[in-house]
Amino acid sequence: MSYAPASAQTTITVSTGTITLSVSPNPPWTPGQTLTFTVTLSTAPWTTDYVTISANGTPIASIQLVGTPGGSTTWTVPQSYAGQSVSFVATDTLFGATSNTVTGTVLYPTKITISAPSTVYVNQPFTVSGTLQYQNASGSWVALAGATVTVRGSWGGSATATTNSSGQYSVQLTAPSSPGTYTVTASFTGSSSAAAAMGYSPLAVSPPPGAPPVITLPDWAWGLVGLAVGLIAGGLIGYAVGKS
Repeated sequence: MSYAPASAQTTITVSTGTITLSVSPNPPWTPGQTLTFTVTLSTAPWTTDYVTISANGTPIASIQLVGTPGGSTTWTVPQSYAGQSVSFVATDTLFGATSNTVTGTVLYPTKITISAPSTVYVNQPFTVSGTLQYQNASGSWVALAGATVTVRGSWGGSATATTNSSGQYSVQLTAPSSPGTYTVTASFTGSSSAAAAMGYSPLAVSPPPGAPPVITLPDWAWGLVGLAVGLIAGGLIGYAVGKS
C-alpha cells in the first residue's frame, strides 16, 4: 500500500516571562543591616529554576525555585558599601528575564559623645561639648566635620553648633530656674530622614550656694500645710484678742 504525504501547521507563542523584585526594609540602609529580597515570576517554572540577585552588577545571593513562582532570601549589607548608592536587580535563569531595579543609599554609621557639668546652679550658663564621628567604608571611625549638632535640655533650652575639622562641637545652655535632675541630649539628624546619632547626659540643677533648702511636696501635702498654718494663725489671733 502506498500513501501520499500529509502535513498540518499551527502557531505557538514563546514568552520569556517576567520577574519582579522587592527589597525590605525600604532604604536608606546601614552596614550590618539584613535585607530581604523577594522575587515573583509571572508563571511557575516547570523545572528547577534559579534567580540571581546582583548589587551594582555583582552577584550577591541566589534563590532556587521549584514549581513555585516566587521565593525570598536575605543578605547582610557589608561595611564596604557605606556611603554608596546601591542598585539591586534579579535575573532569572530559566526565562532569561531581568527584574525591575531597586535603588537605595547605604548610610555611614555615626556616633556622638556628650559632656556637661554634673551639677550646675539655677539660671547658670554652662557648656555642653562632644565629638561626632562616622564609620567609613574600611570600618574606621573618623571625624565628621561641618555637621550640625543640636543640643536640647529636657526643660526646653536648646542650642546648635557646627562640628569643626576634628568633629568637635560646643554650645552654651542656661540651667532652668527650678532645682532638679534634667536630661541634656545632643543629636545629629544625619543626611536622611532617619536620625543618625544621639547622646544623653543627666544634669543636676542645684539652688545657689547659701540659699535656703527647696522643699518638694505632693499637692495633697501642701493642702495639709496650708490647713496647719491657718489653725496656728487663728490661735495666735485669738490669744491676742483675749490678752487685750
